Amino acid sequence: LKSPVGAPWIPAPITPSIGSRRRMPATGSSSGPGGGGGGTAPKTWSFDPKAYAKALMHSCKYSSEAVTGVFIGSTSGKVLKVVDAMPLFHTHSLAPMLKVACMLIEQHCRAVGGIEIVGMYHATASGSLDMTPVKPIADKLASNFSPASVWTVDAAKLPERQFALRGMCHSKEEWKPIGSDAVSLSDEALQHTARVISEMKYLEIVDFDDHLNDASLSWLNQNLFKGDPLSEIETPE
Repeated sequence: LKSPVGAPWIPAPITPSIGSRRRMPATGSSSGPGGGGGGTAPKTWSFDPKAYAKALMHSCKYSSEAVTGVFIGSTSGKVLKVVDAMPLFHTHSLAPMLKVACMLIEQHCRAVGGIEIVGMYHATASGSLDMTPVKPIADKLASNFSPASVWTVDAAKLPERQFALRGMCHSKEEWKPIGSDAVSLSDEALQHTARVISEMKYLEIVDFDDHLNDASLSWLNQNLFKGDPLSEIETPE
């Protein structure tokens, strides 16, 4: 199994605990990685509204469990564009299932063209913002894509309709906070994400675990936002 940039994926067994555009109020400094698979370090992480919403919906559907998922996207100059989220697990994930999931995601990326695995997200049942439970997965991801990022769901910000992901970027063999002012997502996207969650649309999202239990369920979630205004919101540049 190969990563998007050719290095092997061999993670050890993991048990994860897992409108107008605006910049989010800064909560930390950003320091991108130098060199590596993604080239120059991004200065901005631009989220497609659907990718952001899917990550939060996944955590809401399984709020009493640890969840993990993957972000896919592309880099353009100093901007890393997160174009989609792939919900993976709401149970304890082991290396074999993680490898299979990554292989399928990479196949999907090749089929779409121009995108690759660029980061991951996770949430804990306790609401902890610590990335330690998923650090082994994150380190493996960073070994394949230098400017990889890890985003922890901050559920406390959901009722306030604030950006509810806290990011860490891999830089010089360390994980450093991504300043919230480096995140680009429209106010409109935040409002519509809050709306779909309040409508309990998150019950419709399918992750890889669900697919393993019922192969008729598509964990690509292609039709999740069909006909919903959220699907019409443009991604900030």
